[in-house]
Amino acid sequence: MSHVSSRSRTSPSVTFVGLPTGSGIGIVFAALFTGALLSLSTGAISWPLLALYALAVIAVTTLINPKGLSLTVTSAPLLFVATLVVVGWIMSRDSLAAGGASAKTALLAIAYPVAEYFPVLFFTTLGSLVIAGVRLRLIKRQNAGIRRRETEERSTINRNNRRTTSQGRRAREQAQSVPVQELLDRARTEKTRRKKGNSGGSSRVVNRLGEDLYKG
Repeated sequence: MSHVSSRSRTSPSVTFVGLPTGSGIGIVFAALFTGALLSLSTGAISWPLLALYALAVIAVTTLINPKGLSLTVTSAPLLFVATLVVVGWIMSRDSLAAGGASAKTALLAIAYPVAEYFPVLFFTTLGSLVIAGVRLRLIKRQNAGIRRRETEERSTINRNNRRTTSQGRRAREQAQSVPVQELLDRARTEKTRRKKGNSGGSSRVVNRLGEDLYKG
């Protein structure tokens, strides 16, 4: 006989559910694409691109599925640098086509935004690393708590099963011992009855001998 718990056993070890990895990277790409369009419309790389990138990276790192944290954190800086290079190239392509000194200036204009906005890239990446580390630590602690509760539940179920098995075994032993006890009781009763019968026969023989002696 086993004890069946009423609680479900289908709960997974990792219970946090976040954005799919592809969706997280897509959100960062969409933010950079929107910022690039705004920068091209104004003719200069401006704060909307930087703000959209930082907000998108922080939000995605906070909401992404834990399995996609490493890919998101590593791909976001690459997308940012690629966006700056593409925007700089589009803005300088006329100068590049002209050649000469203007082409060299255009090449510098393409590379300059990457160096200029490196602090934004650095601090945004650092913030995403901190958020990812905190999330992973919290998830690890949550999973440890879930495993601890499951272990306690299994221990309780095992104790209940052992107690139920022990009670069932004792009940079977008692049920099997009842007929044996009855046989022993019957044997004692029969032995007592025979002893009484033998003692009664002996007294009758003694009485008859006495009567014969008196008659004689």
